[in-house]
Amino acid sequence: MSFRRVLIALALTFVLALPAFAQTTPQTGAVADPNANVSWPPPVYVLRGQFEVRGTANLPNMSNYFIEFRPLGSDLQPLTPDDWFPAILPSASAVVDGVLGVWDTRLTPDGLYELRLTVNVTGGQAVQQSITPIRLENTPPPFAVTPTTVPTATQPPAPPATPTPEPTVNTTPRVRITTPQGNVREGDSTAYRIIVTLPNSTELNIRGISNRGSGWYYVMMQDGRLGWMSPDIVETLGDLTGLPLVAPPPPPAPTAAPLPTAAPVTAAPASNANLVAGIVVLDPGSPSCAQTFTVGFDVANLGSENTIASGTISLVDVRAADGSVQGTTTGGFPVLTPGQTFRVNMPLTISTWYNETHRITLTIDPSNGIPENNEGDNARTHEYTLQKGSCP
Repeated sequence: MSFRRVLIALALTFVLALPAFAQTTPQTGAVADPNANVSWPPPVYVLRGQFEVRGTANLPNMSNYFIEFRPLGSDLQPLTPDDWFPAILPSASAVVDGVLGVWDTRLTPDGLYELRLTVNVTGGQAVQQSITPIRLENTPPPFAVTPTTVPTATQPPAPPATPTPEPTVNTTPRVRITTPQGNVREGDSTAYRIIVTLPNSTELNIRGISNRGSGWYYVMMQDGRLGWMSPDIVETLGDLTGLPLVAPPPPPAPTAAPLPTAAPVTAAPASNANLVAGIVVLDPGSPSCAQTFTVGFDVANLGSENTIASGTISLVDVRAADGSVQGTTTGGFPVLTPGQTFRVNMPLTISTWYNETHRITLTIDPSNGIPENNEGDNARTHEYTLQKGSCP
């Protein structure tokens, strides 16, 4: 066969392959609003660990913004078109070409997803932007591991080289204040009392992350005291892999005395949504020590309006005898329409205090980021006896 015929055959093969390729290539939508967009990550990107989502949320009359995700199939189509899950909880702080929040991808199974930013505007239409597809890959496949090169027997051994000292890299997980000053508080929201106010660029070591899903960091100050810092006023440094989830103290009681000189504050939009804690189901029904079981928890919207965003569930397992925490985890639920109930399934493994009673406390929207007309029915407790199983 002549060279010319080879070129013609290759060209025909490429042309015939174009339709199949076009069906799986993500389509580019309209140009994103410069005041409401995600600049990082881009489409077709691999994420793992705690990932900073960057962009801008700075529309006029903005009430809040949040970021959600939903799973995609191999054909890049949504597996559950109407179910979006929270990646970054609602925030009312404007962001311009900065960090919109930190998504802990370790809580989500590996696979293909679509990421969506929603910016709500008081008295106007919300603005949204989707990034699709992206891949979560906290557990790389075996073929992604780079093999070690083995020298052939014919190669002479290389002479020993004088090692060049490499610069020391500080992998300690820590935060650095990026605002003119930053507050360290007693808990994971601005409702808690301020412990100390520190200047810009101050670095503090991280001891954990809030188990309520608020994204706040549990930090240690130079004098040894511990407190909480918002992810909106810091950047993270070092290796954050494996940081423990820490339970913040109970929220403080609201202060009754008004501040006569306080500046007027724009109130959060009223909502007739009402999130209600439903039944708790364990699978298996009698969990065993050191064996993973599933906690199923029904979340219902018994109000007359949709919830404004997806939300999170916090789960805390304690030993009933003394109230000591034995395990924590979090779950997520999508936007709920009036009358809709969603089952949140959360895996849990408890390896301490078998043959004793354990008490699970589940709290809907622990950071109160979703407006609703009744916050008093968002928690449920459930007790069970942990079986001995295979524990010694």
